[in-house]
Amino acid sequence: MHPPIISHPGAEYGPSARNYQGIPGIEHTAGGRLWATWYAGKVWEERFNYAVAATSGDNGKTWTDVSFVIDPDGDGPLRACDSCLWLDPDGKLWLFWWLNEKVWSGTDETKLSVTMAMTTANPDAEKPDWSKPLPLFTGVMLNKPIVTSWGDWLAPVAIWGSDKSCRVMVSKNKGASWEPRGAATGKGIEHMIVERKDKTLWMLARTGYGIGESTSNDRGKTWTDLKDYQRHAVSRFHIGRLRSGNLLLIRHGAINEKSERDRLTAYLSDDDGRKWKGGLLLDERSRTSYPDATQAADGTIHAIYDYSRHLEKQILMATFTEEDVLAGRLTSSVGRVKVLVNQATGENPCVGRLGKGPALRTDSAAAAIAAGKPGAKLRCEVGEIRPLERCADVFSDGDYIVRHLPKAPGKLFDRNRQFIFAPKGQTRAVCVAPGMAYVFTPTPDRNTESVAGELLARGFVKTSVEEFDFIFKTNEKARTENVCSVYQKELKAGETVAFGKWGVLVF
Repeated sequence: MHPPIISHPGAEYGPSARNYQGIPGIEHTAGGRLWATWYAGKVWEERFNYAVAATSGDNGKTWTDVSFVIDPDGDGPLRACDSCLWLDPDGKLWLFWWLNEKVWSGTDETKLSVTMAMTTANPDAEKPDWSKPLPLFTGVMLNKPIVTSWGDWLAPVAIWGSDKSCRVMVSKNKGASWEPRGAATGKGIEHMIVERKDKTLWMLARTGYGIGESTSNDRGKTWTDLKDYQRHAVSRFHIGRLRSGNLLLIRHGAINEKSERDRLTAYLSDDDGRKWKGGLLLDERSRTSYPDATQAADGTIHAIYDYSRHLEKQILMATFTEEDVLAGRLTSSVGRVKVLVNQATGENPCVGRLGKGPALRTDSAAAAIAAGKPGAKLRCEVGEIRPLERCADVFSDGDYIVRHLPKAPGKLFDRNRQFIFAPKGQTRAVCVAPGMAYVFTPTPDRNTESVAGELLARGFVKTSVEEFDFIFKTNEKARTENVCSVYQKELKAGETVAFGKWGVLVF
């Protein structure tokens, strides 16, 4: 059972409590009310995430701060994120969100990963009556469904980390039930679907190279393998069918440019995506991302996106017409850009080094980091093995989480590393396959609980990697005691690594 929606959020969800926010969606009702949704949290994309919604009754001139909050368990392991708004053909407003235990890096059937939804039949009201949250299907759907000319509702649902991540769910009874329809093979996420004029289905997906495409000639049952469509920033874009029959594409930079997350620009196509026209620059700045859009009955297009999720924490809107897009500038009376929907003011603990924290040192006389050698394989005798990533819990008996990782050559600690998650001072593991192991711990002058002495006695050596702010609590700034160095050793099979006090074993 999903816990109740928080209909009267307090200060704990107010602007100063939101240290991170982004990934928005937008919808426009028949009566002219605008709804926006996004998700927020204390750090970034982690277990503290919750989804929110805001509304405007004056065409986006003013907005409520947060109308309601979807927070499944506070600081617990569940997160509500990737929310999406959609107005169905009957005028019912749907709010979807992903309820999960942080499974985007791969498929883990032991972790919860489900798209939830609730609906309202009176979305023109500032405080409408919402149905109870219900689970729809496994996976995440953060882009709008479509309704085909033959009446199917198709939802683009991703199982992240799967070779067939770009899946399609179908409902033949207006969303009362859903079942799998088909999937495109290839490493794509955040996909969107449009029906082309010849009744075929066209899928575009975010990929590592930009935008991939797939087509289906049998109403979504089978799909071609994902292939290159356009170069693009590694980020979400938006594509959708307008009332005129043209397609709207909002992406970063020029068509087929391998850009960064900047120069958010709108384009039109009258031939189902074979060629693109116009080019209305919505926001030239870097750190703009994740556009979504909807169109009002009068033809006005409302687009939403985020800007600087950790620093400015802004949700922004642009309104324009097709004529504006083709002209490449705002010519209509409704044209507006960089309209502020919402801004959070919380201070993010992972941005920079807050409070002018302790100066970070580099020991040039220490050993070079062994970046090119394979890592050891370990079996923990206390605790468990977990992925090493920002915002991960560090000790099983404390509330510290990872703020930063060491800046080592080749991004040594940025991918596919693991650590021993155990009570503080009770690390103990056995090497089952030889290789490099690393320990993060403060130097003795930083923290009296350093295990540097124990490590040196066991054959570890200190490396010349610069010190880094390793751990923190969400309500604290940088502290000298939490600044760590990296120690390393090449372990042999059967060798035991154990130490007390405060260190973290990484491999």
